[in-house]
Amino acid sequence: MTVRRHLLLCTFLLGACREAASETEEVDLAPPKPPCAGCTIDLPPSTRAVPLLVVLHGNWETAADAAARWRSAALARGWGVLALQCPRAEGCDDQARWYRWRGEPKWIVDQIAEVGRKRPIDVSKIYLVGWSGGATYIGMLAPKWSSVFAGVVFHGGGQPPSGAGCPSRNLPAYFLVGDRNPAHPAARRLRAYWESCGQEHVWDLVEGANHAREEAALDNLKAMSILQWLDRHERTPLISTR
Repeated sequence: MTVRRHLLLCTFLLGACREAASETEEVDLAPPKPPCAGCTIDLPPSTRAVPLLVVLHGNWETAADAAARWRSAALARGWGVLALQCPRAEGCDDQARWYRWRGEPKWIVDQIAEVGRKRPIDVSKIYLVGWSGGATYIGMLAPKWSSVFAGVVFHGGGQPPSGAGCPSRNLPAYFLVGDRNPAHPAARRLRAYWESCGQEHVWDLVEGANHAREEAALDNLKAMSILQWLDRHERTPLISTR
């Protein structure tokens, strides 16, 4: 074998080995450690930037409970799921009530940033989901989410902000609610707020559903449908008027 042919063969084999190593790395890539106490993180085995679903649990729940509702559908789409535990160290009560904590969104954004330092996240496709008390917390701070999130989901909860103005960017919202939940009037007021701000939204009403049936309405098929709807939206930049 000539030296030239030998070098060409080595180059070919080296490239093939690098490609195989890259593929192996992508398949075997494990999620990083959760960024906060009690939080969970699930990411697809990919080195590419992926969409991220950020999930807030309901009262007396854990982040793991909340993640379980979305994990299968999200990973099937190649999305990550970051489920956040209401932070006791930051003043959340022992019943894990997000709406009672009412902490600044910066804490949530910081957890996303921590994940992003370890694995690439598609910053145009980060979505915020809340169940019950988590949904109420999201609604109470509605104008503050559009700088980071491309859409939000209110599942079995929601409450409008108090005189805080409208989101500065388009912030599509998906409501999955039942009309037999005693707190349903608050969700209706939040929907009216979304309409008054001219924001896109879907009102997915489960007629005759109490809180338990609201929760049951989110099966894997429904989760996949909601994620498909979210995937049509990306975070839009602010448009300067100057």
